[in-house]
Amino acid sequence: MNDKMLVHQLNRKNEKALAALIERYSGYVSTIVRNVSGGTLGISDSEEVISDVFIRIWNNAGHLRTETLRSYIAVIARNLAIDRLRSKHLHIPLDEIETADDQDIEYEAERKVLTEELNRVIAEMQPRDRELLVRYYFYYQSLPQIAEEMGIGLSACTTALHRARNRLREKLTERGYGYEA
Repeated sequence: MNDKMLVHQLNRKNEKALAALIERYSGYVSTIVRNVSGGTLGISDSEEVISDVFIRIWNNAGHLRTETLRSYIAVIARNLAIDRLRSKHLHIPLDEIETADDQDIEYEAERKVLTEELNRVIAEMQPRDRELLVRYYFYYQSLPQIAEEMGIGLSACTTALHRARNRLREKLTERGYGYEA
């Protein structure tokens, strides 16, 4: 079953499609979780994060699109791994907890809008640019690892990532998210 059929079946809540998704992408999700956590999560925590990724996908199956499936899975895996890391290491005493003020709420709202726009722009980019950016910024892969897995030289990889970043900056600037130099 190709990704297009897989997404169509997931949108229809077909459990066989979920099993196929897990079979196809569990290694991918595992790699992302391992890369994000740097191996600091235990086996049970990692397995739980991986399971949570597929549960989240199943619960939001009606919103899946073929052209962004792999990126969507990567973002969910990355975010859930980060959440698990935070939950394992974040122990704030109650007297240190501050309530959110209007500036915090405004900042979070702006950050959410920018994140959504960033995801849209990345999804519209050329496949090679998108892959470089996602591997580097979402999977936390090193440049030598990216170069090897993509079958290109390290200097070519570095240059391509630099150019992809510039194209991303240009597209964001065109949409009003740039900065004044």
